[in-house]
Amino acid sequence: MEGHHQMRERQTEFSKVFARRMRDERSRSGMSQSVLAERMSALLGYGVDSSSVTRIEQGKRGLRLDEAVAIAQVLGVPMAVLLRDRRSIDDEIDQLRQELSLAEWREARARDELRECQEAVQGLKERVARLESERGD
Repeated sequence: MEGHHQMRERQTEFSKVFARRMRDERSRSGMSQSVLAERMSALLGYGVDSSSVTRIEQGKRGLRLDEAVAIAQVLGVPMAVLLRDRRSIDDEIDQLRQELSLAEWREARARDELRECQEAVQGLKERVARLESERGD
């Protein structure tokens, strides 16, 4: 079981990841900190100033769950995007690419096998038709 210190470290790591991903997503969208603060204020029903956004992004200010949800909504991303660091996303992408490669290889094999079966079926149908014709059917 995790001790208090380990749990605190994990919380700190989640906060760092959230702050970094929040900053990345905000920058990617071209949104300023003040616009993010204004839109958060509108959603939350209380004032959030741009200095609060700056402190959150720098990891100097904690945030409440409703603020985190508002940030995700304003940035137009699922909350999960803000909770995952790039390394874990890259690892998942690598894993999915390996699975995709294997699936594509299996698909190619299945297509080849299907083509062979279709040719075999066609050949058998032709033989049956020829034999029935020889027999006089």
